[in-house]
Amino acid sequence: MTTLPLWLIVGFLGAGKTTVLRRLVRYANERNYIFLVNEFSAVDMDAALIEREGGDALVVAGGSIFCRCRVTEFIEALTRIANGVQRPNGDIIQPQGVIIEASGMADPRSLRRLLAESKLDSHYHVAGVVAVVDPGVLMKLFLVLPNIRGQITSADLVLLNKVDLHNPETIAKVREKISSINPDATIIRCTQGNVPPEIILADSPASRIAQVDAEFGLCQDPNFEREVIRFKTPVDNEKLRAVFAAANAEGLYRAKGFVSTTDGWQYLDWSNGTFSLTPCPPATGDVSCIVLIWNPLLANAVTSQLRGLEHFSEKCTR
Repeated sequence: MTTLPLWLIVGFLGAGKTTVLRRLVRYANERNYIFLVNEFSAVDMDAALIEREGGDALVVAGGSIFCRCRVTEFIEALTRIANGVQRPNGDIIQPQGVIIEASGMADPRSLRRLLAESKLDSHYHVAGVVAVVDPGVLMKLFLVLPNIRGQITSADLVLLNKVDLHNPETIAKVREKISSINPDATIIRCTQGNVPPEIILADSPASRIAQVDAEFGLCQDPNFEREVIRFKTPVDNEKLRAVFAAANAEGLYRAKGFVSTTDGWQYLDWSNGTFSLTPCPPATGDVSCIVLIWNPLLANAVTSQLRGLEHFSEKCTR
């Protein structure tokens, strides 16, 4: 029986997974691949971006697909895809492959166990695991977040992203560390995830994931807190910039969202001290909000400052 290829893209918050995915949309559409996006927060952001690029995407939100609380929903989504997916216009598509974006905190080593125990290995085979890495933060992450090591251990391909932002010594040190953990992984240096799609989506029957295994993760990870800040009226651009200019890089991991601003709708993106607002026409059903993920053990003033804006409507901590 022919099984569908399944590619898993992992990487910590802000490493560049979303950029990589958006580069894959046209290639995926030509081959009838579907995206399955895992959002740690309760609000979907990345799937919406993929759909804006013209891709087909499903979403599992509110935690990691490899934790006990979301694994059933993940299995249901894969089962649905295997049986055909209905587009908003009513068309039914039969995907020829699945590209999964795991949340930044995911440890993917339980994927083999998941497919076997759910019998989904009769529908899918793991064609490859791609880890996207920001060399500027990887060494620190190894010290505080064990899931990051799991991402590297599982990977067939490691994209050493953002190499234009770091010196050669840092790049060499990170590359050496990755090779010591996973000597079989192919490592490619890149900027803005610019790697040919046919390399990222190569179908490798000898994927590393077949050699690693782990239990499903905990529902509550003490290293992460999440919140969604919603706004009732357009937010002043400069006020947003001022809040994130003072962001505590140690406490805040990631911020992103579609925001109605005084200059129109914008896609807000913050990670590792880099802030951007990009014009982004609203899609049907868009809510003006920002998703934030931070370390509850470290100080983080951004959430309280955002709540203090006169445009603030409500928060959601699911």
